[in-house]
Amino acid sequence: MSLRNKFILVLLSIVISIVTLFTYLNLKEDEKTFNIQLENRVDFMKKQILQNAKYTIDYHKREIENDLASMNLSHISSILKQLVQRDEIEGVSLVSEDKQMQLFEGRPYHKKTKKETIEVKKDSIVIATPIEISKYWGTLSIVYSLDSLNTEIKKAKRISNDKKIANINNAVGLAVIMFIIFGIFVFFWAKRLMHPILLLTKSAQKMADGNMGEDEELSHLDRNDEVGTLAKTFQKMAHKLENSYKTLQELNESLEEKIKERTKDLEENKEELKVLASIDPMTKLYNRRHFSEVSEDIFRHNKKERKSLALIMLDIDNFKNVNDTYGHAVGDKVIIAIADILREHTRGTDTVCRYGGEEYIILMPDIDMDRCMKIAEAIRVSIENLVIKLEKGKELQVTISIGIAMFDMLVDNNVEIAINKADNALYEAKRGGKNRVMLYSELSMA
Repeated sequence: MSLRNKFILVLLSIVISIVTLFTYLNLKEDEKTFNIQLENRVDFMKKQILQNAKYTIDYHKREIENDLASMNLSHISSILKQLVQRDEIEGVSLVSEDKQMQLFEGRPYHKKTKKETIEVKKDSIVIATPIEISKYWGTLSIVYSLDSLNTEIKKAKRISNDKKIANINNAVGLAVIMFIIFGIFVFFWAKRLMHPILLLTKSAQKMADGNMGEDEELSHLDRNDEVGTLAKTFQKMAHKLENSYKTLQELNESLEEKIKERTKDLEENKEELKVLASIDPMTKLYNRRHFSEVSEDIFRHNKKERKSLALIMLDIDNFKNVNDTYGHAVGDKVIIAIADILREHTRGTDTVCRYGGEEYIILMPDIDMDRCMKIAEAIRVSIENLVIKLEKGKELQVTISIGIAMFDMLVDNNVEIAINKADNALYEAKRGGKNRVMLYSELSMA
Protein backbone atom coordinates (compact mmCIF):
# COMPACT_ATOMS: atom_id res chain seq x y z
CA MET A 1 0.00 0.00 0.00
CA SER A 2 1.37 3.41 -0.98
CA LEU A 3 1.99 6.19 1.53
CA ARG A 4 -0.81 8.26 0.01
CA ASN A 5 -3.33 5.47 0.44
CA LYS A 6 -2.17 4.93 4.01
CA PHE A 7 -2.59 8.63 4.73
CA ILE A 8 -6.13 8.59 3.30
CA LEU A 9 -6.96 5.45 5.26
CA VAL A 10 -5.73 6.97 8.53
CA LEU A 11 -7.78 10.16 8.11
CA LEU A 12 -10.92 8.22 7.20
CA SER A 13 -10.37 5.90 10.14
CA ILE A 14 -10.23 8.92 12.45
CA VAL A 15 -13.56 10.15 11.09
CA ILE A 16 -15.21 6.75 11.55
CA SER A 17 -13.72 6.44 15.05
CA ILE A 18 -15.14 9.82 16.08
CA VAL A 19 -18.61 8.94 14.77
CA THR A 20 -18.42 5.54 16.45
CA LEU A 21 -17.32 7.09 19.74
CA PHE A 22 -20.16 9.61 19.80
CA THR A 23 -22.65 6.88 18.87
CA TYR A 24 -21.31 4.64 21.62
CA LEU A 25 -21.50 7.39 24.24
CA ASN A 26 -25.04 8.25 23.15
CA LEU A 27 -26.11 4.60 23.33
CA LYS A 28 -24.53 4.21 26.77
CA GLU A 29 -26.35 7.30 28.04
CA ASP A 30 -29.67 6.04 26.63
CA GLU A 31 -29.11 2.64 28.20
CA LYS A 32 -28.27 4.20 31.57
CA THR A 33 -31.42 6.36 31.48
CA PHE A 34 -33.55 3.37 30.48
CA ASN A 35 -32.14 1.22 33.31
CA ILE A 36 -32.88 3.95 35.87
CA GLN A 37 -36.43 4.40 34.61
CA LEU A 38 -36.99 0.64 34.53
CA GLU A 39 -35.62 0.28 38.05
CA ASN A 40 -37.93 2.99 39.34
CA ARG A 41 -40.92 1.43 37.55
CA VAL A 42 -40.17 -2.02 39.00
CA ASP A 43 -39.77 -0.62 42.52
CA PHE A 44 -43.07 1.24 42.21
CA MET A 45 -44.94 -1.85 40.98
CA LYS A 46 -43.44 -4.02 43.71
CA LYS A 47 -44.55 -1.49 46.32
CA GLN A 48 -48.06 -1.53 44.85
CA ILE A 49 -48.13 -5.33 44.99
CA LEU A 50 -46.89 -5.32 48.58
CA GLN A 51 -49.51 -2.77 49.63
CA ASN A 52 -52.31 -4.81 48.05
CA ALA A 53 -50.90 -8.00 49.58
CA LYS A 54 -50.70 -6.43 53.04
CA TYR A 55 -54.28 -5.21 52.81
CA THR A 56 -55.54 -8.59 51.54
CA ILE A 57 -53.81 -10.70 54.19
CA ASP A 58 -54.74 -8.33 57.02
CA TYR A 59 -58.40 -8.33 55.90
CA HIS A 60 -58.74 -12.08 55.47
CA LYS A 61 -56.65 -12.89 58.54
CA ARG A 62 -59.42 -11.52 60.80
CA GLU A 63 -62.08 -13.43 58.85
CA ILE A 64 -60.15 -16.70 59.10
CA GLU A 65 -59.49 -16.25 62.83
CA ASN A 66 -63.25 -15.70 63.45
CA ASP A 67 -64.16 -18.73 61.29
CA LEU A 68 -61.64 -20.91 63.14
CA ALA A 69 -63.06 -19.81 66.46
CA SER A 70 -66.54 -20.92 65.30
CA MET A 71 -65.10 -23.89 63.31
CA ASN A 72 -66.70 -22.58 60.10
CA LEU A 73 -64.23 -24.47 57.88
CA SER A 74 -66.38 -24.33 54.74
CA HIS A 75 -66.21 -20.53 54.79
CA ILE A 76 -62.42 -20.70 55.18
CA SER A 77 -62.15 -22.94 52.11
CA SER A 78 -64.34 -20.51 50.19
CA ILE A 79 -62.05 -17.61 51.17
CA LEU A 80 -58.93 -19.50 50.00
CA LYS A 81 -60.55 -20.40 46.67
CA GLN A 82 -61.58 -16.78 46.09
CA LEU A 83 -58.05 -15.61 46.76
CA VAL A 84 -56.51 -18.08 44.28
CA GLN A 85 -58.96 -16.99 41.60
CA ARG A 86 -57.22 -13.61 41.51
CA ASP A 87 -54.67 -13.29 38.66
CA GLU A 88 -51.93 -11.99 40.93
CA ILE A 89 -52.20 -14.79 43.55
CA GLU A 90 -50.58 -18.18 42.74
CA GLY A 91 -51.27 -20.04 45.97
CA VAL A 92 -52.71 -19.82 49.50
CA SER A 93 -52.09 -22.13 52.46
CA LEU A 94 -53.47 -22.35 56.00
CA VAL A 95 -51.57 -24.76 58.25
CA SER A 96 -51.96 -25.29 62.00
CA GLU A 97 -48.89 -25.50 64.20
CA ASP A 98 -49.42 -29.23 64.85
CA LYS A 99 -50.22 -29.71 61.10
CA GLN A 100 -53.47 -31.44 61.99
CA MET A 101 -55.25 -28.95 59.71
CA GLN A 102 -53.68 -28.17 56.31
CA LEU A 103 -55.60 -26.28 53.62
CA PHE A 104 -53.91 -25.52 50.27
CA GLU A 105 -55.23 -23.78 47.17
CA GLY A 106 -53.20 -23.18 44.00
CA ARG A 107 -49.41 -23.32 44.29
CA PRO A 108 -48.50 -25.40 47.38
CA TYR A 109 -46.31 -23.33 49.65
CA HIS A 110 -46.10 -23.07 53.43
CA LYS A 111 -43.85 -21.11 55.72
CA LYS A 112 -44.13 -21.40 59.48
CA THR A 113 -43.74 -18.07 61.27
CA LYS A 114 -44.82 -16.41 64.51
CA LYS A 115 -44.56 -12.90 63.09
CA GLU A 116 -45.54 -11.45 59.76
CA THR A 117 -42.80 -11.98 57.13
CA ILE A 118 -42.39 -10.87 53.51
CA GLU A 119 -40.06 -12.82 51.20
CA VAL A 120 -39.36 -11.34 47.77
CA LYS A 121 -38.17 -13.88 45.19
CA LYS A 122 -37.34 -13.65 41.50
CA ASP A 123 -40.77 -14.68 40.29
CA SER A 124 -42.97 -14.25 43.39
CA ILE A 125 -43.58 -12.49 46.71
CA VAL A 126 -44.55 -14.63 49.70
CA ILE A 127 -46.36 -13.10 52.70
CA ALA A 128 -46.79 -15.25 55.78
CA THR A 129 -48.68 -14.13 58.92
CA PRO A 130 -49.44 -15.94 62.18
CA ILE A 131 -53.07 -16.94 62.95
CA GLU A 132 -54.04 -16.59 66.59
CA ILE A 133 -57.08 -17.88 68.54
CA SER A 134 -56.41 -16.79 72.08
CA LYS A 135 -52.90 -17.99 71.37
CA TYR A 136 -50.74 -18.95 68.37
CA TRP A 137 -52.67 -21.41 66.17
CA GLY A 138 -50.78 -21.64 62.82
CA THR A 139 -49.75 -19.74 59.67
CA LEU A 140 -51.53 -18.20 56.69
CA SER A 141 -49.27 -17.91 53.60
CA ILE A 142 -50.10 -16.15 50.29
CA VAL A 143 -47.88 -16.41 47.18
CA TYR A 144 -48.16 -13.38 44.85
CA SER A 145 -46.96 -13.91 41.25
CA LEU A 146 -44.51 -11.47 39.63
CA ASP A 147 -45.17 -12.86 36.12
CA SER A 148 -46.97 -9.73 34.95
CA LEU A 149 -44.16 -7.57 36.29
CA ASN A 150 -41.48 -9.72 34.64
CA THR A 151 -43.43 -9.70 31.38
CA GLU A 152 -43.54 -5.92 31.45
CA ILE A 153 -39.80 -5.79 32.16
CA LYS A 154 -39.06 -8.05 29.17
CA LYS A 155 -41.28 -5.94 26.95
CA ALA A 156 -39.52 -2.75 28.06
CA LYS A 157 -36.09 -4.31 27.40
CA ARG A 158 -37.20 -5.48 23.96
CA ILE A 159 -38.37 -1.96 23.09
CA SER A 160 -35.06 -0.56 24.36
CA ASN A 161 -33.09 -3.08 22.31
CA ASP A 162 -35.08 -2.22 19.16
CA LYS A 163 -34.36 1.44 19.78
CA LYS A 164 -30.65 0.68 20.22
CA ILE A 165 -30.53 -1.22 16.91
CA ALA A 166 -32.28 1.67 15.16
CA ASN A 167 -29.72 4.12 16.60
CA ILE A 168 -26.86 1.90 15.47
CA ASN A 169 -28.29 1.70 11.94
CA ASN A 170 -28.63 5.49 11.86
CA ALA A 171 -25.04 5.87 13.07
CA VAL A 172 -23.75 3.45 10.41
CA GLY A 173 -25.62 5.36 7.72
CA LEU A 174 -24.19 8.66 8.94
CA ALA A 175 -20.68 7.16 9.04
CA VAL A 176 -21.00 5.91 5.45
CA ILE A 177 -22.18 9.33 4.22
CA MET A 178 -19.33 11.11 6.07
CA PHE A 179 -16.87 8.51 4.77
CA ILE A 180 -17.86 9.20 1.16
CA ILE A 181 -17.88 13.00 1.47
CA PHE A 182 -14.73 13.24 3.53
CA GLY A 183 -13.02 10.54 1.43
CA ILE A 184 -13.39 12.58 -1.78
CA PHE A 185 -11.98 15.65 -0.05
CA VAL A 186 -9.07 13.75 1.50
CA PHE A 187 -8.20 11.99 -1.76
CA PHE A 188 -7.54 15.24 -3.67
CA TRP A 189 -5.86 16.90 -0.70
CA ALA A 190 -3.60 13.90 -0.13
CA LYS A 191 -2.69 13.72 -3.80
CA ARG A 192 -1.34 17.28 -3.75
CA LEU A 193 0.36 16.89 -0.37
CA MET A 194 1.91 13.45 -0.98
CA HIS A 195 3.18 13.91 -4.56
CA PRO A 196 6.53 15.54 -3.61
CA ILE A 197 6.97 13.06 -0.76
CA LEU A 198 6.51 10.20 -3.23
CA LEU A 199 9.17 11.78 -5.47
CA LEU A 200 11.55 11.96 -2.50
CA THR A 201 10.83 8.32 -1.70
CA LYS A 202 11.56 7.31 -5.29
CA SER A 203 14.86 9.19 -5.22
CA ALA A 204 15.81 7.59 -1.92
CA GLN A 205 15.11 4.16 -3.42
CA LYS A 206 17.42 4.92 -6.32
CA MET A 207 20.15 5.92 -3.88
CA ALA A 208 19.59 2.69 -1.94
CA ASP A 209 20.05 0.74 -5.19
CA GLY A 210 23.43 2.43 -5.71
CA ASN A 211 22.42 5.16 -8.18
CA MET A 212 23.93 8.28 -6.58
CA GLY A 213 23.31 10.64 -9.52
CA GLU A 214 20.95 13.60 -9.52
CA ASP A 215 17.25 12.76 -9.87
CA GLU A 216 15.77 14.61 -12.86
CA GLU A 217 12.17 14.64 -11.54
CA LEU A 218 13.21 15.88 -8.11
CA SER A 219 15.33 18.69 -9.56
CA HIS A 220 12.20 20.14 -11.28
CA LEU A 221 10.27 20.27 -8.01
CA ASP A 222 9.86 23.97 -7.26
CA ARG A 223 7.99 24.70 -4.03
CA ASN A 224 8.57 27.40 -1.45
CA ASP A 225 7.23 25.44 1.50
CA GLU A 226 8.83 22.89 3.88
CA VAL A 227 8.57 20.13 1.25
CA GLY A 228 10.53 22.22 -1.26
CA THR A 229 13.24 22.88 1.35
CA LEU A 230 13.37 19.16 2.07
CA ALA A 231 13.83 18.37 -1.65
CA LYS A 232 16.75 20.80 -2.00
CA THR A 233 18.38 19.46 1.15
CA PHE A 234 17.93 15.94 -0.17
CA GLN A 235 19.71 16.83 -3.42
CA LYS A 236 22.70 18.26 -1.53
CA MET A 237 22.81 15.15 0.62
CA ALA A 238 22.81 12.95 -2.50
CA HIS A 239 25.94 14.69 -3.83
CA LYS A 240 27.76 14.25 -0.51
CA LEU A 241 26.71 10.62 -0.28
CA GLU A 242 28.03 9.92 -3.75
CA ASN A 243 31.49 11.14 -2.72
CA SER A 244 31.32 9.32 0.59
CA TYR A 245 30.24 6.13 -1.15
CA LYS A 246 33.41 6.01 -3.22
CA THR A 247 35.54 6.55 -0.11
CA LEU A 248 33.67 3.83 1.74
CA GLN A 249 34.23 1.34 -1.07
CA GLU A 250 37.97 1.83 -0.74
CA LEU A 251 37.83 1.51 3.04
CA ASN A 252 35.64 -1.56 2.76
CA GLU A 253 38.19 -3.45 0.71
CA SER A 254 40.85 -2.68 3.31
CA LEU A 255 38.57 -3.62 6.21
CA GLU A 256 37.67 -6.98 4.68
CA GLU A 257 41.28 -8.09 4.86
CA LYS A 258 41.62 -6.87 8.45
CA ILE A 259 38.38 -8.60 9.45
CA LYS A 260 39.59 -11.91 8.01
CA GLU A 261 42.80 -11.65 10.02
CA ARG A 262 40.93 -10.64 13.17
CA THR A 263 38.40 -13.46 12.76
CA LYS A 264 41.21 -15.98 12.54
CA ASP A 265 42.78 -14.59 15.74
CA LEU A 266 39.41 -14.68 17.54
CA GLU A 267 38.85 -18.33 16.60
CA GLU A 268 42.26 -19.23 17.98
CA ASN A 269 41.60 -17.25 21.18
CA LYS A 270 38.19 -18.88 21.50
CA GLU A 271 39.73 -22.35 21.55
CA GLU A 272 42.32 -21.21 24.10
CA LEU A 273 39.60 -19.70 26.36
CA LYS A 274 37.54 -22.88 26.09
CA VAL A 275 40.49 -24.91 27.37
CA LEU A 276 41.24 -22.39 30.14
CA ALA A 277 37.59 -22.41 31.26
CA SER A 278 37.74 -26.17 31.83
CA ILE A 279 41.04 -26.21 33.81
CA ASP A 280 41.50 -25.58 37.53
CA PRO A 281 44.18 -22.82 37.64
CA MET A 282 45.88 -24.17 40.82
CA THR A 283 46.20 -27.91 40.08
CA LYS A 284 45.95 -27.78 36.27
CA LEU A 285 43.44 -30.64 36.56
CA TYR A 286 40.03 -30.42 34.91
CA ASN A 287 37.48 -28.48 36.99
CA ARG A 288 33.96 -29.41 38.06
CA ARG A 289 32.43 -27.57 35.10
CA HIS A 290 34.38 -29.73 32.64
CA PHE A 291 33.35 -32.86 34.52
CA SER A 292 29.68 -31.86 34.24
CA GLU A 293 30.08 -31.26 30.49
CA VAL A 294 31.81 -34.56 29.56
CA SER A 295 30.69 -37.09 32.18
CA GLU A 296 27.22 -37.73 30.74
CA ASP A 297 28.68 -38.25 27.23
CA ILE A 298 31.26 -40.73 28.60
CA PHE A 299 28.50 -42.52 30.54
CA ARG A 300 26.23 -42.83 27.46
CA HIS A 301 29.12 -44.04 25.27
CA ASN A 302 30.18 -46.78 27.71
CA LYS A 303 26.58 -47.85 28.25
CA LYS A 304 26.04 -48.12 24.48
CA GLU A 305 29.28 -50.08 24.01
CA ARG A 306 28.49 -52.21 27.10
CA LYS A 307 31.78 -51.32 28.73
CA SER A 308 32.38 -50.96 32.45
CA LEU A 309 32.74 -47.54 34.07
CA ALA A 310 33.99 -46.57 37.53
CA LEU A 311 33.85 -43.36 39.53
CA ILE A 312 36.26 -42.47 42.37
CA MET A 313 35.70 -39.64 44.85
CA LEU A 314 38.63 -38.52 47.05
CA ASP A 315 38.68 -36.11 49.99
CA ILE A 316 41.75 -34.95 51.98
CA ASP A 317 41.41 -35.95 55.66
CA ASN A 318 41.34 -33.16 58.26
CA PHE A 319 42.19 -30.54 55.62
CA LYS A 320 40.63 -27.74 57.68
CA ASN A 321 43.22 -28.39 60.42
CA VAL A 322 45.98 -28.04 57.82
CA ASN A 323 44.71 -24.62 56.78
CA ASP A 324 44.09 -23.51 60.37
CA THR A 325 47.52 -24.71 61.59
CA TYR A 326 49.83 -23.96 58.65
CA GLY A 327 47.87 -21.44 56.60
CA HIS A 328 46.24 -21.51 53.16
CA ALA A 329 49.57 -21.34 51.31
CA VAL A 330 50.59 -24.72 52.75
CA GLY A 331 47.07 -26.02 52.09
CA ASP A 332 47.50 -25.06 48.42
CA LYS A 333 50.81 -27.01 48.28
CA VAL A 334 49.03 -30.10 49.61
CA ILE A 335 46.24 -29.78 47.00
CA ILE A 336 48.79 -29.40 44.16
CA ALA A 337 50.96 -32.28 45.37
CA ILE A 338 47.96 -34.64 45.55
CA ALA A 339 46.89 -33.55 42.05
CA ASP A 340 50.33 -34.57 40.77
CA ILE A 341 49.95 -38.01 42.39
CA LEU A 342 46.52 -38.47 40.78
CA ARG A 343 47.99 -37.65 37.36
CA GLU A 344 50.82 -40.13 37.97
CA HIS A 345 48.52 -43.05 38.88
CA THR A 346 45.72 -42.60 36.32
CA ARG A 347 45.50 -43.47 32.64
CA GLY A 348 45.27 -41.13 29.68
CA THR A 349 41.64 -42.17 29.12
CA ASP A 350 40.64 -41.26 32.69
CA THR A 351 39.02 -37.89 33.50
CA VAL A 352 40.67 -36.45 36.63
CA CYS A 353 39.06 -33.33 38.13
CA ARG A 354 39.31 -31.12 41.14
CA TYR A 355 35.69 -31.38 42.24
CA GLY A 356 35.74 -28.97 45.18
CA GLY A 357 38.14 -27.33 47.65
CA GLU A 358 39.92 -30.47 48.89
CA GLU A 359 37.81 -32.96 46.93
CA TYR A 360 38.72 -34.74 43.69
CA ILE A 361 36.79 -37.00 41.32
CA ILE A 362 38.02 -39.52 38.72
CA LEU A 363 35.90 -41.04 35.96
CA MET A 364 37.52 -44.27 34.68
CA PRO A 365 36.03 -45.88 31.54
CA ASP A 366 36.55 -49.51 30.48
CA ILE A 367 37.93 -50.77 33.80
CA ASP A 368 36.99 -53.63 36.12
CA MET A 369 36.49 -53.36 39.87
CA ASP A 370 39.79 -55.09 40.87
CA ARG A 371 41.90 -52.81 38.68
CA CYS A 372 40.03 -49.75 39.98
CA MET A 373 40.59 -50.83 43.62
CA LYS A 374 44.33 -51.35 42.97
CA ILE A 375 44.68 -47.86 41.45
CA ALA A 376 42.74 -46.30 44.34
CA GLU A 377 44.87 -48.13 46.92
CA ALA A 378 48.07 -47.08 45.12
CA ILE A 379 46.88 -43.45 45.24
CA ARG A 380 46.05 -43.74 48.96
CA VAL A 381 49.50 -45.21 49.78
CA SER A 382 51.35 -42.61 47.68
CA ILE A 383 49.53 -39.77 49.48
CA GLU A 384 50.12 -41.40 52.87
CA ASN A 385 53.86 -41.48 52.08
CA LEU A 386 53.85 -37.94 50.68
CA VAL A 387 56.03 -35.50 52.64
CA ILE A 388 55.45 -31.77 52.28
CA LYS A 389 58.52 -29.71 53.12
CA LEU A 390 57.81 -26.66 55.30
CA GLU A 391 59.90 -23.79 56.63
CA LYS A 392 62.55 -24.33 59.33
CA GLY A 393 62.94 -27.99 58.38
CA LYS A 394 59.38 -28.95 59.34
CA GLU A 395 57.48 -31.62 57.43
CA LEU A 396 53.81 -32.33 56.90
CA GLN A 397 52.06 -35.58 55.96
CA VAL A 398 48.41 -35.99 55.05
CA THR A 399 46.04 -38.86 54.25
CA ILE A 400 43.07 -39.20 51.98
CA SER A 401 39.74 -41.07 52.10
CA ILE A 402 38.41 -42.68 48.93
CA GLY A 403 34.93 -43.81 47.86
CA ILE A 404 34.43 -45.98 44.75
CA ALA A 405 31.25 -46.74 42.80
CA MET A 406 30.99 -49.04 39.78
CA PHE A 407 28.25 -48.00 37.31
CA ASP A 408 25.39 -50.47 36.97
CA MET A 409 24.65 -50.10 33.26
CA LEU A 410 21.31 -51.91 33.58
CA VAL A 411 19.94 -49.74 36.40
CA ASP A 412 21.78 -46.41 36.48
CA ASN A 413 20.31 -43.75 34.19
CA ASN A 414 22.81 -40.94 34.76
CA VAL A 415 26.11 -39.99 36.35
CA GLU A 416 24.47 -38.40 39.39
CA ILE A 417 23.44 -41.85 40.66
CA ALA A 418 27.08 -43.04 40.63
CA ILE A 419 28.23 -39.77 42.27
CA ASN A 420 25.79 -40.33 45.14
CA LYS A 421 27.00 -43.92 45.53
CA ALA A 422 30.67 -42.89 45.58
CA ASP A 423 29.85 -40.05 47.99
CA ASN A 424 28.17 -42.51 50.37
CA ALA A 425 31.20 -44.81 50.17
CA LEU A 426 33.48 -41.82 50.88
CA TYR A 427 31.35 -40.91 53.89
CA GLU A 428 31.69 -44.47 55.26
CA ALA A 429 35.47 -44.34 54.70
CA LYS A 430 35.59 -41.12 56.74
CA ARG A 431 33.38 -42.57 59.45
CA GLY A 432 35.42 -45.80 59.57
CA GLY A 433 38.61 -44.01 60.56
CA LYS A 434 39.74 -42.18 57.36
CA ASN A 435 42.82 -42.99 55.25
CA ARG A 436 41.07 -45.89 53.57
CA VAL A 437 39.36 -47.01 50.36
CA MET A 438 35.67 -47.97 50.52
CA LEU A 439 33.71 -49.65 47.69
CA TYR A 440 29.98 -48.87 47.49
CA SER A 441 29.04 -52.52 46.85
CA GLU A 442 30.65 -53.42 50.19
CA LEU A 443 28.20 -51.02 51.89
CA SER A 444 25.27 -52.82 50.24
CA MET A 445 26.57 -56.20 51.42
CA ALA A 446 27.04 -54.84 54.94
